[in-house]
Amino acid sequence: MTVGAEQFPADEFVPEAPHGLLTRGELLGDVRPVLRIALVVLVGGVLLGLLWALVAPGEATASGASAPLAAESDHVFDATAVFFLLVTAYGVVVASLAWRATARRGPVMLMGIAVATTAAGWVAARVGTWLAGPLTDRSPVGVLLDRSEASSSGTPGPPIPATLTTLPAEIGSSWTVVGAGLGAVLTYLLCAIALGSDDLGRPSP
Repeated sequence: MTVGAEQFPADEFVPEAPHGLLTRGELLGDVRPVLRIALVVLVGGVLLGLLWALVAPGEATASGASAPLAAESDHVFDATAVFFLLVTAYGVVVASLAWRATARRGPVMLMGIAVATTAAGWVAARVGTWLAGPLTDRSPVGVLLDRSEASSSGTPGPPIPATLTTLPAEIGSSWTVVGAGLGAVLTYLLCAIALGSDDLGRPSP
């Protein structure tokens, strides 16, 4: 039995032309609006650093203790974790708002918010560390400390008179700034995947 050519049209197995590809002119046209968005995102990094400096916990030290206070040793991690969560949430918010700019959806916007949010995280770290000193109440407070928590041996005994002073909060790792970029990129990509359209819903020029 022979199969007629009419049963398999010649163009049946020809791949369709890609849909939604941006032209060079469209990509270049996105650069200037994305740069304006990036500048706004950087300004937001200053406010983010101020917010972190206000909420991040400092570490209290005791003048009469022979070892760091056990109850305060985790505050460096706490301050770092708070910063990472803040910059990551900032990246998610920026990407969500950038996705609403339907006329600029595409690789230029994705790269722009990735770089801008990471830079904003760096700005937030610098500003937050700088502001943490003036915003921290360093007034000394006289207290009686449990000897087991304030001595290097950890042995129990009578309370130790000491003076507590709070040190400014610190960011334990500089790698936390990448949380903003990761949050922005993942959010933007998830929006594109959820939409499921080759042209990302971008209107025709």
